[in-house]
This record gives sequence, C-alpha cells and structure tokens, in this order.
Amino acid sequence: MLPAQKVLLLFCCTVLMSSAIFAQGHLNKVVTVSANKKTLKSVLQSISQQGKFIFSYNASIIDDDSVVTINANKKPVRQVLDELLGDNIAYKEKDKYIILQRSEAYWYVSGYIYDELTNEGIGYASVYEKQQLVASMTNDKGYFQLKIKDRSQPAVISVSKAWYSDTAIVVKPGQNQSISVKIKPKELQLDSVVVTPDIEKNWLGQFFLSSKQRMQGLNIDQFFVDKPYQASVIPGVSTHGKMSGQVVNKFSFNLLGGYTAGVNGFELAGLFNIVKHDVHYAQVAGVFNIAGGDVDGVQVGGAYNQLLGSMYGVQVGGLSNIVMEEVSGVQVSGLYSHTALSMDGVQISGLASFARDTMDGLQIAGIASVAGKNASGTQIAGLGNISGGEIDGAQIAGLFNYAKKLDGVQIGFINIADTSSGYSIGFLNLVWTGYHKLSLSTNEVLHFNAAFKAGNKRLYSILFGGLNLDGNNKAYSFGYGFGTEAHLSNRFLLNPELTSQYLYLGDWDHLNLLNKLTLNLTFRISKDISIYAGPSANVYYSNLGNAVNESYMHIVPPNGYPARESNNKLLTGWFGWNAGINIF
Repeated sequence: MLPAQKVLLLFCCTVLMSSAIFAQGHLNKVVTVSANKKTLKSVLQSISQQGKFIFSYNASIIDDDSVVTINANKKPVRQVLDELLGDNIAYKEKDKYIILQRSEAYWYVSGYIYDELTNEGIGYASVYEKQQLVASMTNDKGYFQLKIKDRSQPAVISVSKAWYSDTAIVVKPGQNQSISVKIKPKELQLDSVVVTPDIEKNWLGQFFLSSKQRMQGLNIDQFFVDKPYQASVIPGVSTHGKMSGQVVNKFSFNLLGGYTAGVNGFELAGLFNIVKHDVHYAQVAGVFNIAGGDVDGVQVGGAYNQLLGSMYGVQVGGLSNIVMEEVSGVQVSGLYSHTALSMDGVQISGLASFARDTMDGLQIAGIASVAGKNASGTQIAGLGNISGGEIDGAQIAGLFNYAKKLDGVQIGFINIADTSSGYSIGFLNLVWTGYHKLSLSTNEVLHFNAAFKAGNKRLYSILFGGLNLDGNNKAYSFGYGFGTEAHLSNRFLLNPELTSQYLYLGDWDHLNLLNKLTLNLTFRISKDISIYAGPSANVYYSNLGNAVNESYMHIVPPNGYPARESNNKLLTGWFGWNAGINIF
C-alpha cells in the first residue's frame, strides 16, 4: 500500500471512531469512581479524564472544595453525577463539555428501563407521569430523564411499551432520583391478535408526526385524559408537550398543525389537525383533517378530510373526503367523496361519489356515482351511475346507468340492468334477463322495417329502420320509440307502441317526420316466435313541398288512404296498419 493511501485510510478510521465516540454522548459514558472523603473537584477531574470531556461550572454554584464519598463501579456519568450533586444541579452536554448549572424549581427522575427476561435496556419506551402530563422516551440503551414539576407531591412514574405489560412505580418528591425499572413482555396469543388501523400508521400521520410521537402513540394506547383546552404550533410543540396525543380537549387551537387524542368541542388549525380518536361537534383546518375514530358534527378541510371511523354530520373537503366506515349525513367535495361502508344521506362531488356498501339518499357527481350494493334514493351523474345491487329510486345520467336489479327509473342514453321491474328511459335500454325482440314488419308507408326492442314488458325501447326499394317510390327511414306489453291470455298479447321516424326522400334539406301510434295484437306461436298485426294512427310532418327526386316517394300516405291535412299542408293525419313477426 502506498504511503498516501495509508494516510487516507488512517484519517478515515480516525473520523469514524471520533463520530462513534461523539454519538455515544458524554453523559452515557461508563466510568468507575471510588473516593473516600475526597474533594468534589478531584472526583470531577477523575470522571472527566475517564470520559475525555471537560466539566464547565460556576464556582459560586458548586463548591468543588467540599468533601464527598462515592463508590460507583461501571456506571453512566449521568448516574454518578446524580449521586454526587443531588437535585440542586442540572447538567447538559455541548460539544466536548458537560455544563453544570443550578437546577430550576423542577426535579428529575432518571434511570433505565430493562427487559425483565433478558436484562437488556429497552429503547423507545414511554415514561410518563399521568397527573402532570409530562413524558419522556428512552434512548436506544433504555435511559430516560423525566422532568417533574411539583416538588411537594410524590410522582407515580408509568412505563409503557408496545408488547410489554404497563408498569408504574411511586417515587418520593423533592430531589433528583435515579431508578431502574424492569418490565415484562406480554404473553400474546398469535391467533387472537387483531391489527387495527390507527392514526400513527396512516400515511399523513407518518409524514407529519415524528417517529417518537408515533411510537408513543403505540406505547400509550390506553391512557387518555380530558382537558379544557390546548394550543400548539406544530405537533409536539404545544401546551401539553409530549403528552398531547393522550389528551381529549374541549377547545383546540393549532397555529400550523396539532396532534391530540380527541376533540369534544371545537378545533381550529391554520394547516392541519391530527386526532387519534373521536371528534365531537366541529373541526376546521386550512388544508386537512384526519381522525382515527368517528366525527359527530361538522368537519371542514380546505383540501382533504379522512376518517378511519364513521361520519355523523356534515363533511366538507375542498378536494376529497375519505371515510373508512359509514357516513350518515352529508359529504361535499370538490373532486371525490368516498365511504368504505354505507352512505345514508347526501354525497356530492365534482368528479365522483362512491359508497362501497349501500346508499340510501342522494348521490351527485360530475362524472360518476357508484353504490357497491343496493341504492335507495337517487343517483345523478354527468357520465354514469352504477349500483352493484338493487336500485329502488332513480338513476339519471348523461351517458349510461347500470343496476344489477332495477326497481325504479333509469334515465340515460344507455340503460343497463341484469333484471328489471322498473322503467328504463333512454336511447338503448338493455335488461339481460328482460325483453329482447328482433321484429320484421311492413306497413302502408314502408314495405320493409326491422326493429330491435329491449327493456322489460312494462316499458321497452324500439330502435328501427325501414325502406322502400320501388323504382319510383324509394324511401329510407330510421327512428325510435317505446312500447309496452299486456297479457290477454297465454298466447294472446297486446302491444301498444309509440314511434317517431325520419323519412329520407331524396335530400337532407327537408324535415320529413312520421309519428305512429300502433295497437298490435300479438299471437305467440312458440317461446321465441310470435306474429302481430294491428291498426295505427299516423301524424306526418313534412316541409318537402314538391318532389326533389322523381325516383323517391313524394306522396305520404300512398293513394287510397283517406287523409286530413292542416291548413298550411305541413301536417297530414290518417289511419293505417302494421303487421310483422317477432323473433326471440
């Protein structure tokens, strides 16, 4: 190896070792001190030499000439200082220094949390005092320091860690103390463990909450208290400090964002609100709200609202609303509203409204309204409506409607149902187990007509076309209509039909519109074949005037049918006939 490479390697190793030593923290370094009636100054010097750091303090605060006796074998520096200095001195690290300074009116409980079975330090365990709502979290070695406010009262220190049994101990007040606590792992039945969605696992919770806040929410999942109010700047910087996620507030005001256990009154945030459990009455945020439980009241988010529970009231989102259980009330969003269970009320969205389960009420969307199961009420959409079950009400869409079972009304360009006992009104109505006929017929105007009839017996649509191919009497036609079927007996049926058709008589510049009301008597020969015939009442509108092409029909109706004309000769009426055969 070249000399330059050796120097570079040595430099890298030195940097790595220095980083590791610095990351350890001076107060966590282990030292051994044995002193019998020696000056405090000499003991501090011995500790600093072992830990390779420097003590910094004011001689007016600490009498380093005082005589002390101590016997500490392989203990952290922090614990040794607790024994030496008592509760009047606090200390903190800065670079290569440990700074000793006068303690405030608070006192400290510090120490380590161990696993009872392995005796290893437990990292990221929550250590808290319930009455004062102060909390700390152990480092990766299990060390904690808890700042207690009241020197006059004993403190009940609780320890919680996911998958461990909760533990509580009582410590006497008045002076800094160092304790060690062992906690026992829970005995879990794997087949009984149910993983529930909580706010800390939600993507917004993971993004806006620190890892310590999320871990504490997982650790302390059974302790909650009620308080009249709280205020915060961001999650963790609040009047309840690290315990904000365990407090249910009547009033909550968050400058930017807040993180609380619940709201039982009113909550307002400049940007966002994150609530672990329920919200009662009102919650307003400039950007988004997210709650792990139910909302009973009003929830308004400038962009987004999400509930892991149910919504009972009014939910308004500038872009979208997502509810992971049921909605009973009103959902309004600029783009998309979603409920993973039933919707009972009104759901209005700029693009799509979606209820995975049943919908009972009104759904309105710019593009699509969807109910995964039965829909009772009205679905309205610019493009299409879908009901995965029965629709008992109305579907109104610009393009299409679909229902597994129709027991109401569909109005759209295309209407589709698996089964139907209702009415489909549109250009094309398809009922898969309903009425389907291919009809071939003739009448006094057109020699050949072909029609497709679909829907149900109550109401079916008719799409048809016709033509004459006579050399001097040609005509082409297309049209649309409705019909219904009434049973007279097992073989005889009555089919009233109303149609309107355009006649092409040589050019497209003139309007030739033939409207017919027919009353066909149908005889069913077999399941798939029937014949029919009947009279028709006709009203014909035409502004053709003289013939434009001698090979096309000009006189409607043909000669031999008594007709009556209007004064302006644009309308002609007569009685005609119709006969044909149905297939299928």
